[in-house]
Amino acid sequence: MNIVEKLTEKGLTIATAESITAGEIASTICRIAGASVCFKGGIVSYTKEMKCKLLGLSMENIERYGVYSKETVLSMANGVQKLTQSDIAVATSGVAGPNDDENVPAGTVYFCFKIKEKEFTECVRFNGDRNEIRTKATMFALEYVENKL
Repeated sequence: MNIVEKLTEKGLTIATAESITAGEIASTICRIAGASVCFKGGIVSYTKEMKCKLLGLSMENIERYGVYSKETVLSMANGVQKLTQSDIAVATSGVAGPNDDENVPAGTVYFCFKIKEKEFTECVRFNGDRNEIRTKATMFALEYVENKL
């Protein structure tokens, strides 16, 4: 059973707030027939400014905790969940590389999964080039949600 079938069976909806994955999670979900039943929408907020403007983050908190942090992805997930009224929100932020950024090593990805009111955050380090890291992060996120359902 795939993620769309599981979400549909449980009557749950999902939305995404993506930075490092740049819409890949949303795109992967929507490749599956029937996604329109459970997928509410997604925001690609690649810059700090768009995280603030589209998802309601504060620049002060981004500067305090860093754009690559559990606090930032939690705020992103909260923002997209509120915006879409979805049951589940997935947020990603990280460094695809090839270089480190803000003293965060390339391959580091922060995730937040909000399932109703429950919050789960993860920080995972992936190996590979920037596109391999993005794809691995996408697969990790989808498998994480599937395992929580």
